[in-house]
Amino acid sequence: MAPPKKQTTIGFPVFAVTFTPNKPRLLLGGGGGATRAGVKNAMIMYDLDPHTLELKPVAEQLFGKQDDGCMSIAIHPKDKIFVAGVNSPEDQVAAGNNLNCRVFFFKNEKFMAKQSYKTLDSKESIYYQKVARFSTDGKLLVTGTTDGKLSLWLWPDFKLAIPAIDHKGEVADADFDPTGQQLVSITDNNCFVTDTATGKTLWSIENPVMKKTIKSAFRAARFGKRASQGYLFLVINAKDKKRAFICKWQAQGWKLHRQKAIGNKPVTAFTMSENGELLAFGAADLSVSVLSATGLQAIYRVQNAHAFPATALAFSPNAQMLVSASADGTCHIAVVPPASGSWYLFPMGLIGLFIIALLSYLFMLEEDGYEL
Repeated sequence: MAPPKKQTTIGFPVFAVTFTPNKPRLLLGGGGGATRAGVKNAMIMYDLDPHTLELKPVAEQLFGKQDDGCMSIAIHPKDKIFVAGVNSPEDQVAAGNNLNCRVFFFKNEKFMAKQSYKTLDSKESIYYQKVARFSTDGKLLVTGTTDGKLSLWLWPDFKLAIPAIDHKGEVADADFDPTGQQLVSITDNNCFVTDTATGKTLWSIENPVMKKTIKSAFRAARFGKRASQGYLFLVINAKDKKRAFICKWQAQGWKLHRQKAIGNKPVTAFTMSENGELLAFGAADLSVSVLSATGLQAIYRVQNAHAFPATALAFSPNAQMLVSASADGTCHIAVVPPASGSWYLFPMGLIGLFIIALLSYLFMLEEDGYEL
């Protein structure tokens, strides 16, 4: 008996996916960019039925045909506000007026544009805001761009908390620790942990090499929270594209706690559940997998979840559903087993024990002369 799952066609390439903090509502963003005629650039909010896994559109925000697709989304943890990374038309980008970080609030079941900011200095439209994430208390926002700029913003003032950092390489991922006092950010070749108050680098790794010989690149980073607080998880892809690893570091003293090979193809997307118990990743072999954050054991895997590799992943707030999205324009929704990995075996096991106990009892009655 496999966990329930469902695939839904969205209608445009999807690059960002996240859940709202309370209701099981899903926000998707993507698009074909300025060069893909007929493919819209949009964000769509859906109601997600946890029983049928059906998506019902609630609101849609269309961007201009000359705008880029929506490449990143971050929802504020307390307010009905979110930011989306959407490049302006190419002529505005070339003129240095790319107001690429767009702020919206959600009211009366509608998206309401609030303000747009510039988090990207490049005048070339090939670069975009790839990363956006709020701190747990919602007082800080980090943005990372593919031209290497990492910015830490005070929220809601949208003023720099520390001077912007040039990572000299595409910012692939960034995340706050639960206190908001530390920020991890990665490029292919570097991992940095930064003090959010001073901008000082607290810890870093360069040019990762796995199993002493495998030249590798950083792909994703998450600080543990709740059940996994006190750890840092780093996803690392072999540069020969033949293996992927996850490393679990102790955040106190920065000692390697455990590392594990998790696949024979590169990881393309990664996320962690809000309770800190589950990790999920999509891979270049089109699969989507779930691991336990405690021991890194495999819990669940979907083969061929999409026609193209997953571009984004998100757990529902209660960690009972996992959504993956892809540039193939689909969204895959699955009910997730608990960290024990045996959600369907447990009730079947109870039934089996009950049957055994009942048969034993009936046999005993028969032996004692009772009529059945």
